[in-house]
Amino acid sequence: MNRSVPPQLSTAELASEAAELIRAAGLAAQPGGPPGLLHLADAAHVVGALAGLTARLPELLDQVAAFLSSEQATGRIGPQPTRNDHAGAEFDAIRLARDAREHLYEAGRTAALLAESVAAASTALSPMGATRTAGGPTTPHV
Repeated sequence: MNRSVPPQLSTAELASEAAELIRAAGLAAQPGGPPGLLHLADAAHVVGALAGLTARLPELLDQVAAFLSSEQATGRIGPQPTRNDHAGAEFDAIRLARDAREHLYEAGRTAALLAESVAAASTALSPMGATRTAGGPTTPHV
């Protein structure tokens, strides 16, 4: 199922759609989930697709971190007043953005390791992706 991606979607909307599709795939892979995994080739295809997805995660995480850096450098991230009128009742958006960037960079490194592992699994399963035996399973594997 290769549906085209509407070009007008924002990065945030695309990421939300991707998360929802991964959630739905996880539910479908559960026993009794429609249509589930029927063949070894299905598992190989899923892992191959996830290899492509995970390979792209580090770059996207780095791009979000770079965006935060750019926003801070241009002065668009700064202390924000809260609804609380107490003196000093501001939260430090600069610190929070810095912390988020550090977490995103670490997530990018972790995602790169994940991508390597999933790619290795995909390589191991790739010979199975070409075979579908006639009369193979017709119900999802449990």
